[in-house]
Amino acid sequence: MTRKSDFAFGIHTVEQLMKRSPDVILRAWLQKDARSRPLQRLQEQIQGQGIHCELVNRHALDKRVTGNHQGIVVEVRRVKESTASLASVLQESAGTNPLFLVLDSVQDPHNLGACIRTAVAARVNAVIIPKDRAASVNETVRKVASGGVDEMTIVTVTNLGRALQEMKQAGVWLVGTAGDAATTIYDVDMTSATAIVMGGEDKGLRQLIAKECDYLVAIPLLGNIESLNVSVAAGISLYEAVRQRRTVAVDG
Repeated sequence: MTRKSDFAFGIHTVEQLMKRSPDVILRAWLQKDARSRPLQRLQEQIQGQGIHCELVNRHALDKRVTGNHQGIVVEVRRVKESTASLASVLQESAGTNPLFLVLDSVQDPHNLGACIRTAVAARVNAVIIPKDRAASVNETVRKVASGGVDEMTIVTVTNLGRALQEMKQAGVWLVGTAGDAATTIYDVDMTSATAIVMGGEDKGLRQLIAKECDYLVAIPLLGNIESLNVSVAAGISLYEAVRQRRTVAVDG
C-alpha cells in the first residue's frame, strides 16, 4: 500500500513548505526547550494556520526521523507523487515543448533530492523515477530538495523502458547522458519537447534504457576527473536546455 504521508524536517525545509504549500502539512512536532527565534516564528505560523502542533522533547524528534531536524518535524501529505501518472502528465504538457528529467536507478536520496531541487529551479514539467532499485521520496529527499518535492510533479513508474517508449510516442525526444558518447550535451537541440535521461551513481544508464534514447550525449570533462555527481550532471544538462530555449525565445 502506498503511504499517504511522509515526514519533513529542518527549519529551512519547513519554512519553504509554509511559504509554498502549507496545506500539505498535517501536523507538527517542535522541540519544547528550543529557544531559537526561527523555531518560535514557525510555531506561530503553524498554529496560525490551524495545524495541530505538539511540543515534545528532543528524544521524541530523534526517534521520528534520522537526520538534523533542528527542533522541528512535520507530517506532510504526499500529493503529486501519489496521484500523478505519466499519461496525464504527457497529456497536460502536450503542445507546450515540455522539459522532463528521467532518473534511471539513482539510489542515493541526497542525489534524488538535489536533482528535484534543480528541476524545480529549471521549471521542469515532471521528474520520472522507477519504482524499484532506486531511491523513493522520503524525509531525506524532502530536506535536500528544500520544499521542491511539493513544487514538482514526480511520476513513479513500474517499467522505465516502457515509460520512455510512451514518451517517445507522445513526441518527446529522449536525450541520455553517457560519459563515452561522441556527441556533447551542447550539440543536441533541446528546444522542442525533451526528456533528459540520467543514469545511476555507479554504472550510469542501463543498456536497455540507453537503447531507448534518441541521442546519447556526454558532458565534456576538461580536468583530470572521470565523472560528475549525478545531481551536478543533471544541473548542467537541464540548464543547457534552459539556455537553448531562452536563446530561441530571444531570437524569435
